[in-house]
Formats: sequence, structure tokens, C-alpha cells
Amino acid sequence: MTRQELENWLIGRGYVKNQFGHYHKTLNGKEYRFKMQDNSTRYERQARIVDHNEWLRIKSGYYKNLSITPDDNLAGLK
Repeated sequence: MTRQELENWLIGRGYVKNQFGHYHKTLNGKEYRFKMQDNSTRYERQARIVDHNEWLRIKSGYYKNLSITPDDNLAGLK
């Protein structure tokens, strides 16, 4: 999978690109993002820690290892 293919899939799932090139979405009151990097992506959730927000990694993977399953889910993140 290429980065562009992943970005198209994310847009189709309702994620919005921010000024830094990452894709955000709010689900059940929680903020999630795909942090787009040169060769890989990180799936993260925002968490309030003491007096500031941090992004915590849930899963990550290289674009070359990612794929879309027949039921339109993303596979290959670990």
C-alpha cells in the first residue's frame, strides 16, 4: 500500500487532515489520529496527562505492510 492509498482510505472513513499532514477523527468523545511519517504511520489516541495532552501510540506499521481487507478494514498495523 502507498501513503496516498492510505490517505484516500482515511478520507473515505471520515478522517480530516490537519495543518501538519496528520488525519484526525473524534469517536465517542475521544480524539484519534493517524500520524503520517515518511515510511510509516502511527495510530494514536489523545490522552490528558496531568496538565497537558499527549498522543499515545496504539498501533503502527510501514506502508508496505498495510493493506485493505475485503470488508474495508485496515490490516498490517502492529
